[in-house]
Amino acid sequence: MRTWETVVIIHKAANYGYSQREGTEVLLPDNTRQTLSGSDELPVYVTDTATHGTVIPNYPVLQYGHTASGGDAIAGGFVYRGKTVPQLQGKYVFGDISTGRVWYADFKEMLAADDGDPRTLAESHEAGIWWDDPADAPDRGSQLYPSMAPIVKAAYHVRGGRHPELPGRSTLASSGRVDLRFAVDRSGELYVLSKSDGMIRIVTGVGPPLTASRDHQHAR
Repeated sequence: MRTWETVVIIHKAANYGYSQREGTEVLLPDNTRQTLSGSDELPVYVTDTATHGTVIPNYPVLQYGHTASGGDAIAGGFVYRGKTVPQLQGKYVFGDISTGRVWYADFKEMLAADDGDPRTLAESHEAGIWWDDPADAPDRGSQLYPSMAPIVKAAYHVRGGRHPELPGRSTLASSGRVDLRFAVDRSGELYVLSKSDGMIRIVTGVGPPLTASRDHQHAR
């Protein structure tokens, strides 16, 4: 979308507002936005101009903006159902394709936010990534990174990448695209895929945070 990246709960035959809604806001024909107010019914278009009835749209349960604290394009994610990382049980783990940022949210909160009220959103938490670079010398052990971007950049160069940063361009990922994706196996274990360095990594645990904050998980 133009301004917000969103996560929605899918319902049969539901309407999610595009192109007259952008996240939890009204999207006007000139691509400007305004806060929702008054009636929230949208006309149902059967042609470019003809309408038949109205519909009340469904709204996101999570969203982040195209800003420095957000990203360019959501990579989607999965609710963790595995056994290796019990701290992630019932958490929806998702991220941004280009910047490689990773977040998680409680799936129960997401379901509760699917209440028809556009003001209701589940809380998302940014996750740092613990990673032990196999190519560093001397070995520094596991280090905490703010996103997948520096991890993918290091592996990209070790594997022969010739671009000084990462390949590809986007609005916020000025140093190149991570091209982040997620996958799960039949046991529910979570994998992080990054196309720019051609790697598939499995999440093996939750490491200690740098601070005493309880608002962040740090995946290994």
